[in-house]
Amino acid sequence: MKTVKVVAAIICDNIKEKNKIFATARGYGELKGGWEFPGGKVEPGETPQQALVREIMEIIYISL
Repeated sequence: MKTVKVVAAIICDNIKEKNKIFATARGYGELKGGWEFPGGKVEPGETPQQALVREIMEIIYISL
């Protein structure tokens, strides 16, 4: 079985009340239009922390 390392983040407005939770709509693939949390595959040579920052920055860039 192949192992794929991935990262994901749940970003909310308030740790206690969680009135708003950030999710993004998929723009491609079978699940296009579905909702997902920011995240993705960890690339070779990348730490999980670096991968998560990269994935969040990609969402910010795409949103601009």
